Amino acid sequence: MRRADRLSSYMKKRYRYLLWATGSVVTLCLLVWYTIPFFITPPQLPTAANSLVYDRNGEFLGLIPGADGYRHQPLQQLPQQLARCLVAAEDARFYSHDGVDLLATGRAVWNRLCGNSLSGASTITMQLVKLCNPPAERNYSTKLQEALQARALEYQFSKEELLLAYINTADYGNQCRGAEAAALFYFGKHAAELQPHEAALLAALVRAPSRLDPLRHPQAALARRNMILAKLGEPTDTPLGVQAHRINAPTFLGKTPGTLTLDATLQNDIAAIALHELQQLYRHNVSQAAVVVIDNRTGELLVALPAADPASSRGGQLNGTAIPRSAGSTLKPFVYLQAFGNGAWPATVMADVPTLYRSEDGIRAPGNYNDFYMGPISIRKALACSQNVPAMEALNRFGGENALLNLLRTLGISLSGDSKEYGLGLAIGNAHVSLTHLAHAYSTLARGGSKLPLYTHLPHESAAPTALLNPQHCYQIAHILSDPTARVATFGEAPHLRFPFRCAAKTGTSSDFRDNWCCGFTAEYTVAVWVGNFDNSPMQHVSGITGAGPIFHRVMLRLQDYNGAPLTFVPRPDGLTEVEVDSRTGTLATETTPRTCRATELATAEQLAALPPAPATDEKGRVILDSRYAEWFPSHANKRHFALDATAATGRRPTILIPAHGTTVVLDPTLPNNGRFIELRSTLPAASTTWYSSSLQIIHRNGKFYAILTPGQHTIRASSPPNLSAESTFSVLQN
Repeated sequence: MRRADRLSSYMKKRYRYLLWATGSVVTLCLLVWYTIPFFITPPQLPTAANSLVYDRNGEFLGLIPGADGYRHQPLQQLPQQLARCLVAAEDARFYSHDGVDLLATGRAVWNRLCGNSLSGASTITMQLVKLCNPPAERNYSTKLQEALQARALEYQFSKEELLLAYINTADYGNQCRGAEAAALFYFGKHAAELQPHEAALLAALVRAPSRLDPLRHPQAALARRNMILAKLGEPTDTPLGVQAHRINAPTFLGKTPGTLTLDATLQNDIAAIALHELQQLYRHNVSQAAVVVIDNRTGELLVALPAADPASSRGGQLNGTAIPRSAGSTLKPFVYLQAFGNGAWPATVMADVPTLYRSEDGIRAPGNYNDFYMGPISIRKALACSQNVPAMEALNRFGGENALLNLLRTLGISLSGDSKEYGLGLAIGNAHVSLTHLAHAYSTLARGGSKLPLYTHLPHESAAPTALLNPQHCYQIAHILSDPTARVATFGEAPHLRFPFRCAAKTGTSSDFRDNWCCGFTAEYTVAVWVGNFDNSPMQHVSGITGAGPIFHRVMLRLQDYNGAPLTFVPRPDGLTEVEVDSRTGTLATETTPRTCRATELATAEQLAALPPAPATDEKGRVILDSRYAEWFPSHANKRHFALDATAATGRRPTILIPAHGTTVVLDPTLPNNGRFIELRSTLPAASTTWYSSSLQIIHRNGKFYAILTPGQHTIRASSPPNLSAESTFSVLQN
């Protein structure tokens, strides 16, 4: 064989070998390319939770921001206009490649070798992988991993599913993640309703949501949008047409999306009422109000107005329905409710006179709201007129503060600490409660003591009411709170608490006028109103009657229209009897009871059976008052119906109030006589009490007893006929 022939044969063999080797490599590469995705774990596609919030009638209220601070709202169907724009902007061969665009990759490599790094090669699927994975350093290894995972996703999902996942996951700026939230924010419409120029803008934003923000950089956003429209052959002369729509659901709605029990129309109407009434109070240093309305029949929250003036710099964005505030007199109905279960009834007579009470942190002399004392008054009048001293006496005599604290917690009022922290002050407002919890407790009163959960979302499984309270006692409280005559002595005609229907209402004002309230109910609705300042600054003599009362009144009238029928009062339960009572004694009226002292009252059989004997009367038929009334009687008592026995025991447990047992008294040189003189006070009748101490000198001046203190430990004793006595051991230190 000639040399040339041998060379030709050799070259043919080499070419065949090279062809075979090349084919094998290509086959192996293709085999690896198409099989390796089966061995790659793709990222988990995100499943964004529904964050839309609607009212009970389907009105859109906003979106609940997620834990990442973004507003999410997944779409279930692919918005065609946006899909078309995204493919044109980000991945023109999306429907033809299998996760990696080899042509774009080759072009990107060539450009990088040529020193041009502007051209990218990430497909929509690769961008989706990047969004699904935790943040990682941008290098070739990360890019390769994303490419392989993109291939794995393409094997697992259809193109439409991948594109929809990307549309739901991409960041569109301004805390909008997902096209639905972005469409609602920028255009006030759903993503499926977008016009081509609107969809093109959203498609532009995924490239650089901050740099292309149309609210801050409209020209950059417009240029990118027009480039996409030009690719699609669409007109580019349409303005951006964007504005920031308010789509954040109010923070007071919580973090649970869905359909709320709130009625947006009713809430808007009540917001207008509250703002109008609030504006009348601005000159009295009142800056905010909050309102809660509950449907007593279902337990559903119909209105939750967090701040009547949301634009105010003084807490306009705070939630007045949830912030605990000083309760004022709003807990008094529960004080007397507890008393009714422990031997009292609406006619029980209380001593409304200046009274010292001893608590864990010292001696207190609570005063009434207007420093006016009525002497012997019924619980009906004491509650209706919101007198402080009788409420503390009722708590002290009938059940105590620990039982009341447990009752309030059972009703849903969240209170921290134990009863020692509150003492008898729990009866007059030293506890802090939220408006929502207070309204929930009042709604239980309105149902006759049956508690329902407070529902905020629809649908819900309606629970059976839980019977917590005596229905007869609840009705007695409701009857008092709806009695306009009983409150006249303190509040006058109180037009804001008068309605064309019967309505229970209780106002409250905290000390220093920092908070005022008005809470009440009909059979259908419970309304609770708070008025005050979130910065805790005092109002200028605005009470519950003049502050919260007008809002409460107008809200109740609006609810009658909303109800579509006249509002009704809570139904009277069986087991209550109307009886005629002697208002001076709290016992049944007799033939000798003066006509002006007769009143009609509601009572249970148990209450009638437990009535105490009538107090003694003098020869003129006047009821004899005990020593508690000694200071009050001369200037206030009705001498035709009452007489005073200043030596009669009060019925309180014999106790030395000043100086209290176990206390330490410090002699202060800055006080007159170094503070050595201390007035002696006890629960015994002052007119018949004698004082004794083996270590201290006791003197009597102007009808009062004083001890002259010296350093050391001392014991002092008080006694009153016939056999009442009390003892106190205390220490005196020299400052």
